[in-house]
Amino acid sequence: MLTQLESFPKSSSSSAPISFLALALLTLCSMPAWAGGDWVNFTDETSTRIVAAPELAVTDTEEKDFAIGDLDRDGDIDLVVVRKLPFTNVGPRRNVLFMNEGGVMTDRTNTLAPDMLDATDDRDVALVDVDGDGWLDMVTVTTLGEQPRLYMNLGAPGGNWAGLDWDPMDVRLPTFVPAPQFCALAVGDVSGDDVPDLYFADYENDLEDRLLINNGSGVFTDETDTRLAAGFADSVFGTDAEIFDMNGDGFNDIVKNNSSGDEPPPGTVSATSILYNDGTGNFTVIDEIYAVAPYMVEVADFNQDGRYDVFIVDDGQDRMLTNTGNNAQNRAEFDTVQVTTSPDTAFFGGNTFAADVDLDGILDIVVSDVDTDIKGCDRELTILRGTGTPPNVTYGDPLSGAGRTWRTQGTFDAVVFDINGDGAPDMWAGTCTGTKVFMGDPKIVPEIFLDGFESGNTSAWSATSP
Repeated sequence: MLTQLESFPKSSSSSAPISFLALALLTLCSMPAWAGGDWVNFTDETSTRIVAAPELAVTDTEEKDFAIGDLDRDGDIDLVVVRKLPFTNVGPRRNVLFMNEGGVMTDRTNTLAPDMLDATDDRDVALVDVDGDGWLDMVTVTTLGEQPRLYMNLGAPGGNWAGLDWDPMDVRLPTFVPAPQFCALAVGDVSGDDVPDLYFADYENDLEDRLLINNGSGVFTDETDTRLAAGFADSVFGTDAEIFDMNGDGFNDIVKNNSSGDEPPPGTVSATSILYNDGTGNFTVIDEIYAVAPYMVEVADFNQDGRYDVFIVDDGQDRMLTNTGNNAQNRAEFDTVQVTTSPDTAFFGGNTFAADVDLDGILDIVVSDVDTDIKGCDRELTILRGTGTPPNVTYGDPLSGAGRTWRTQGTFDAVVFDINGDGAPDMWAGTCTGTKVFMGDPKIVPEIFLDGFESGNTSAWSATSP
């Protein structure tokens, strides 16, 4: 089956035995908190880690969303930034391609992705190898009446990476009528042919959500009406979606989030729901798993028990839904726990990113604070620390006071990846007032993690990853 690239790619020389890794993790879990009493430390190096016009980065006030991946296959993680006028307003803006050049994120849009200079209303973006050539392509999620775009990776035919190209005459995505109001994209194989398909979450209009099936060469067909039962694609306010095998039957399901509505059909209730794959790539069962006030979701095996859990960004207190196994109908069941030790996730939040920030072997969760549909930049980003001994893992941030400069205010999105190759996780955060780069402390990276330890976070999807 297809796998997903991870934010800290596995070294080709990784050879640490599992037993040694387990011993190292147990030792790390008993280590004291970070210096200064905090569990994670970052240093602000924004001024030296970005080469770009200020209005595209350091002083960029636009709404932004990120995707990371090794676009040129040089071993460093690159970054794409999609931008629009903040909040639910029409206001197309140009996007930015940041190439990682020795730990300095450099704007190379003009030369390597000139089509990204077009002003578009993008709200989400994904890096995915759609045609199986081993190079990550890019899908942008347009909203408020524009068509999404698929930028193909041109590879390195002459030895040097040729960049990303969008050709309006190369019809790889269908043209949607009426024009979509997409908000999010899920990537994964639902048809069982080991190539990535696409699921777009839509705001309320006559189009609704769309499921696109890949023919294997990166050409997609809209098969929503034939693969989803009646009403399953409906969304009053679809804000997020993920594709994972939630009940462990070997077939990927669709997790969708609808943030408004309380009437039938089933897709239009305000809830997080799972659309179950029947094994043929068709979806005939929908199961509502959460119905308070969900806005965003993050799916991962947070407690390392082999089952996918769901973190919910709620308009009230955020919650963790722990997958406890299947019921008699072969649907996943969940225990719901409030994140009570984090006062900073007790109100509107936004984008999430799962990564092992402190390298203790347990995923942590970065929660951005801006709800892109409701104006307001007065809250702060937080990182929820995963603690405990798996599968008994809990999440919270008891040290949420002042003095933590990495807790940016008014954060649209944030991603964690190793920018300078020292093994320590770094963070790129996009706020209402600009972009910030925070570098992790390499002194706290245990040697075992410098050669092959993988976090569980996924950000780019490829058929060729191990």
